[in-house]
Amino acid sequence: MSFSSTIARLCGPVRIGDELRLVRQYVVDWSRFRRYSGISGSAGTGLTSRVVMDAHRIEKGLALRSPKPWFGKDALVRLAENVAQLPATRDTHVMHARLMAHGAAAAYFAHFESSGLDEPEWAEAVRRELLPAVVDSGYGGTKPRTVKECFDVDAFDTFVESRESIRHFSDDPVPLVEIEAAARVAATSPSVCNRQGSRVRAFERGAAADALLRHQRGNTGFGSDASHILLVTHDLGTMVTPAERNQGYVDGGLYAMTLVYALHARRIGTCCLNWSATPTQDRGLRREIGLPDNEVVIMMMAVGYPDPAAAVSISSTRGGRFSVGMG
Repeated sequence: MSFSSTIARLCGPVRIGDELRLVRQYVVDWSRFRRYSGISGSAGTGLTSRVVMDAHRIEKGLALRSPKPWFGKDALVRLAENVAQLPATRDTHVMHARLMAHGAAAAYFAHFESSGLDEPEWAEAVRRELLPAVVDSGYGGTKPRTVKECFDVDAFDTFVESRESIRHFSDDPVPLVEIEAAARVAATSPSVCNRQGSRVRAFERGAAADALLRHQRGNTGFGSDASHILLVTHDLGTMVTPAERNQGYVDGGLYAMTLVYALHARRIGTCCLNWSATPTQDRGLRREIGLPDNEVVIMMMAVGYPDPAAAVSISSTRGGRFSVGMG
């Protein structure tokens, strides 16, 4: 039996060419994740991600109604060991991880010291590593929940429903300070264990933006008119287990959606440009802008002030498709 007939028998009525392209693309994804994710536990983003992950585990435990006395031994011991391996550098990610670990540990020991419980033997080594002379408590631990009085569900529903994809932009450029402010809001999006591996790059109208758009299908007739083209990516180094091989796309998607809403709140129009790309397209984009292999592309986004005469598509929705339980 030939190879092609074997594939056809195993896979059903799918064209052989499509089947082989699918396998090839999965192999490319596997290779990139295996090489650049933090599953090896090596230094770099993978190490800082493990520090943040365990520090957040301690935070989550402290946020419970009744934390179990001296919970999280394995996480704390591992946290102390990994913090000891962090390089002595002013790198932003390393400093954030270190400060978060110190803050979480300080809150942990303060909580149980106030309870009058005897400290277990293993805690002393953890304390020495994770509690320096001065700890900024604003970087880890817990805080009282605050709810703004202006919280209004109806207003939020209206805001979300008012967002529409814009494909007719004005000539007025969007100040970079506005995009940067929206990116700061997007950084508050949920991410696995608060590892925050998403980022956005802005390319202004003209040669810089056109270089990106050449590699994306679907922007013809409007992409080059946008004030900026944004590129949302996610760092695979923040993923530390094989089970998280797709988590970067989830975290990156949440980040991108918050970014869209943050721009919408500033009356800046957006149009999401999908990146359902082949490995060849992906390599072309990476060569074009020098995008590192450890980052996966989530999407591009055309951004600009809507033209006063702009029309938008009706695009009726399928509804929420909500159900209770199975079915």
